Amino acid sequence: MAKGFGPLILNPKQERETKVLRKSVLKHFQHLEDPRADRGRNHSLVSIIAIAILAVLAGADGFKSIEAYGMAKQSWLETFLELPYGIPSHDTFGRVLGILEPEQLKSGFLAWIGEITEKLNIELIHIDGKTAKGSYDREEKLKALHTVSAYCSEHCLVLAQEKVNSKSNEITAVPLLLKLLNLKGAIVTLDAMGTQTEIAKQIIEGGGDYILALKGNQAHLSQQVKGWFEQIVAQNWSTSIEYSYCEKVESGHHRIETRQIWTVPVSQLPPLHRQNLWSGLTTVVMIRSTRQLWNKTTTEDRFFISSLSDNAEKHAQVIRSHWSIENSLHWVLDVTFNVDEVARRVDASQIRLGYGAENFGLLRRLSLNLLKREPSKMSLNMKRYTAGLNNDFMVKILAASSVD
Repeated sequence: MAKGFGPLILNPKQERETKVLRKSVLKHFQHLEDPRADRGRNHSLVSIIAIAILAVLAGADGFKSIEAYGMAKQSWLETFLELPYGIPSHDTFGRVLGILEPEQLKSGFLAWIGEITEKLNIELIHIDGKTAKGSYDREEKLKALHTVSAYCSEHCLVLAQEKVNSKSNEITAVPLLLKLLNLKGAIVTLDAMGTQTEIAKQIIEGGGDYILALKGNQAHLSQQVKGWFEQIVAQNWSTSIEYSYCEKVESGHHRIETRQIWTVPVSQLPPLHRQNLWSGLTTVVMIRSTRQLWNKTTTEDRFFISSLSDNAEKHAQVIRSHWSIENSLHWVLDVTFNVDEVARRVDASQIRLGYGAENFGLLRRLSLNLLKREPSKMSLNMKRYTAGLNNDFMVKILAASSVD
């Protein structure tokens, strides 16, 4: 068995693989403090985390499948990991990820993603929450895990994740999430839950801009903006109001959707409710979506406040891209990683213990980032399948996200 990098003589190919692993998985997670007592530590913490990451990349969806991956790949894993006692059992993986503080694992995640994004221009950051519906446990009185994620649609990257306290809501988690992000020069989008004066202030002070949805949680402000737009639209804009306008038409799924976007400087409106408390508030936005189906036509109006100048084209592009967090993150987690289905299985009960669900969720998001950075045209499912079969492809995935 390998006892580190020294005793094992590696061929040139193995040396290249080891270099990639050292620059990626091992580099970012070797600093973690082991939560276990000194007695009985047969497996190093970094080896446990490394095997878990590789296994999830290869399609593992629980601790038993992580162990199975490790057993199948043991001879290869021993070329770059300390495994004097072989592969840890699924109970060991479950116990360690259940007691490891999520903040520790998150620090490794953020360091790795930070290296990747350092050379990228991050312009759009979309923030939204997701509940793992099957993660509740009635017998153990565990509520379903709800997390808030920050997602960059330009580069298909999950930038950070924050757990929502079971006795709170997203309003308390979003400021904590924003603290983890470099907001300078970025545009942050949030749904109505995040439309709070303190959140707007935090984004502006961080050097970013915002587009925030207006709904019932800011009832007075929402009614003011809605009423003003309805009056001006009814007059067919036959006033001297300054505004920007664009129109988008899309067809698909047996429907035609027309989106009309108006952006207006707040200086054109009467004073808004608590306007001085909204740091950076510059523009109000209305989007009218008209959907034509074969048997009916529906119209929906949505309203936003923004710190950007009144450019309708820009607002249309940014607001439309916000939904990528649903389509490219939440939907992928549901379909490719089978999050809710896995959480409902009997053998998933161990994932729900301690910090297991939160840590496993972070491993999934890290894996999603790494899979999307790999440039081949395969689907995510095929990439995971190939990574499980082919060590060379696994190394290629890691190499695509490792930084010299």
